[in-house]
Amino acid sequence: MNQSVVHGGAIASLIDTAAAFAVLTQIEVDEKVTTTDLTIHYLRPITSGRMTANAQVVRGGRRLFVLSVDVLNDRDVLLATAVTTYIKV
Repeated sequence: MNQSVVHGGAIASLIDTAAAFAVLTQIEVDEKVTTTDLTIHYLRPITSGRMTANAQVVRGGRRLFVLSVDVLNDRDVLLATAVTTYIKV
């Protein structure tokens, strides 16, 4: 049986994108940020269905932002979880 699995890099991109949109709610229009680190725990393989990434700002400072991101499938099962940090540039 050959079952397709979503590549970890695609999941990382989804996580980083969700985090970026969350951090945009914390900065001014003319400010820019970039990812400084990203730690992901892949908990289950993603073989079918839809993935949803939910990002939350854990702490927003003057320059650094720490976010947590959960990736869920269409049955709300946790597939991956991450912590990421952004910095204003």
